[in-house]
Amino acid sequence: MRIYIWILCTCLLSFGAARGQSIDRNRVMEYLQDQRYEDAIAYLKQGINDNNPRELALLAYTYYQAGKISEAAGNYGKVLLLDSNYVPAHQYLATIQMQEDLPLAAMVHYKRIVTLQPQNATAWKQLSFAGFAGQVNDSAFAWLCKAYELKPSDPRVVSRLAEEWLEKKRYNTADSIINRYLTADSTNPYVLMTGSRTSFLKKEYPRTLQFGQKLIAQNNVSVNTFLYVIAACYNMKKYDDCVSVYEYLDARHATSENIIYYTAMAKTQLKKYGESNTLLKQCISMGLSASLDNYYTGMSANYEATGQYKPAIASLDTAYYLFHQPLRQYSIGRIYDARLNNEATALRYYKKYLQLYKPDATGEEKEIYKYLRSRIEK
Repeated sequence: MRIYIWILCTCLLSFGAARGQSIDRNRVMEYLQDQRYEDAIAYLKQGINDNNPRELALLAYTYYQAGKISEAAGNYGKVLLLDSNYVPAHQYLATIQMQEDLPLAAMVHYKRIVTLQPQNATAWKQLSFAGFAGQVNDSAFAWLCKAYELKPSDPRVVSRLAEEWLEKKRYNTADSIINRYLTADSTNPYVLMTGSRTSFLKKEYPRTLQFGQKLIAQNNVSVNTFLYVIAACYNMKKYDDCVSVYEYLDARHATSENIIYYTAMAKTQLKKYGESNTLLKQCISMGLSASLDNYYTGMSANYEATGQYKPAIASLDTAYYLFHQPLRQYSIGRIYDARLNNEATALRYYKKYLQLYKPDATGEEKEIYKYLRSRIEK
């Protein structure tokens, strides 16, 4: 740290001969090293030349380090009035504006930097990220491609570019970018997280699990990423792996509603119906959403599998009350029909289903509709 501050002071305190050495660089370095920013500010304000951009930049930097952002921005603005090509001032002003959620204002400074330093890959990356934040997506994508062209080894650029190709449904292009990076470095978490999503969307589920295992080895707890991993496990019918992923995340307080739901469904497949229902109830407690229909119907299936037909019917009835899906009426009728041998009550629910049936229903529902029509009309 001391070496860095020495270099900073050496760069920023290169005064003109006419001014002389009015500021002791060693003293400034000690203030900054000890984080005595107020002392550094007071000292600099006494001795700086207001017409020297480097001295003003050092004062602005000290304000920034002290957390006095408006004063830092004001002094960096003065620097640019003296020298519009002073890159550090553009950089810090852009950083401040991004922190204040002003990406379009930050873009002005990043554009100036790439004009002055067209081979600066980091500047192109920062310009791109500001563009995405400002929803100038087409330009941001072009700038991101430029950053990748200049430095394809930057993991943040690789990850973001792959994600952008995924959004464009160009899964193979995204995958090739990920693979190219992984030949040199197979451990970067940003690339591994994007690789998990890429491989899942390509339905390469074993590879998704491999990415997840590497992230687990790194103690990574990205909930969005592990949703793809646990979904891949479920699609491969690796139900024990689903549970393992959940237990890993739960121990780190990093689960989500969807991850818990996949785990509940895996528990059902493992015939651990009670544990599945406990998890489904946890999902329900996490808030009302369209997924509640799945949670209640999942609980109903678990209750039915263990011979608890009344709770199964109650779960379906709740699901219907919340979301009014006609198929829930059929499911209730089926339990009365097949499990409780109560044909009269079953027919009442079947008829209600036929009344609620919608012509744009799924193929499965159409078959159910045809079957019930033929049965009731006999």
